[in-house]
Amino acid sequence: MLPLRQLVPPLSIHAPDGRTLRAWDFKQKRSLVIAFLDAGCEPCADFLQRLSGHAPELREKNVVAFAVFLESPPILYESLSAGIFAGADFPGRGVRAFLGRDANCASGLRSRGIFVADRYGELFAQWIIPAHGFPPIAEIFSALSQIEIVCEECTHPGWFESS
Repeated sequence: MLPLRQLVPPLSIHAPDGRTLRAWDFKQKRSLVIAFLDAGCEPCADFLQRLSGHAPELREKNVVAFAVFLESPPILYESLSAGIFAGADFPGRGVRAFLGRDANCASGLRSRGIFVADRYGELFAQWIIPAHGFPPIAEIFSALSQIEIVCEECTHPGWFESS
């Protein structure tokens, strides 16, 4: 596991349309949800579709999501909602940096992972998933809401009253 409240490792993905997207492209602009998934895996595709169904809420919270695969994702990932990017980590550097040196095997990923970082790249929450027990989307949004509360430039939440 990565240490919380530390910068996430660098991450680049190669999108099916030929673009290279870097997590740092969004630094100081947007928070990140990074999901390491297997291509051609039904539970992984289901998780990503559920996340994509919440794209309007992600945009409202100024969040982009990266779906990271070891190989080029199937064509269906090209139709994800705006702000959700799918791509391959061809050399596997990102997978190893986030999930450990032995994270990938011949059949795909040994484990999957979901990571939430604030707009400065500081890791705020993570779920390492040995099988396909993805966290509920509500838990991911809870972590994103907590980021908003601790954000230095954000105003105090509505429930906070100074005396």
